[in-house]
Amino acid sequence: MKNTLAIFLLSILAFSCSKNDFENTNLYLDFDKETYQSNDNFELTIKVYPTEAEKTIRFYKDLNNINISFSPKAEEFEFHQELKKRFIEGPPLFGDDSEYIDEYTISKEKPFKKIFLGTISESVNEIVFEIPELNIKNKIDKNFILKNQIILIKGNCRTIYGGKNKHFMSKEIKVELE
Repeated sequence: MKNTLAIFLLSILAFSCSKNDFENTNLYLDFDKETYQSNDNFELTIKVYPTEAEKTIRFYKDLNNINISFSPKAEEFEFHQELKKRFIEGPPLFGDDSEYIDEYTISKEKPFKKIFLGTISESVNEIVFEIPELNIKNKIDKNFILKNQIILIKGNCRTIYGGKNKHFMSKEIKVELE
């Protein structure tokens, strides 16, 4: 009896964790301009389109499963992101998880779109890219930008309960120092 119950509970957990929200989707990053000055504001729009028919995708209410990274094109550093402070361990077996998660039904005609406001600031040695809503603050040494003004933006969306990532199409912007 105990083995049957354990197998049943594990199968429920495995089935609910295996849902890949971003399977059969395309993810894009878009900016309001192609060239920025240091000390500019920017608008970053994320877009999620299904590749087939209508689809349901899920994001944490605090958008903790979206990662964005700014890096100099000259170096093309590996994608990096600070660890997030909040972690949810799998779906509740009994109960409602809607207090943590928002669901969106998307189609090719009505994709998911979200605009994030960010800033580019300049200090003595660094250029800082911040998106407060996503708790992102990336710093790039000015020497890299003096060599090449192109900044590479990468990102991904993590599935809510699985460990799978779906990457955005990377995007490039130009940053001119004052």
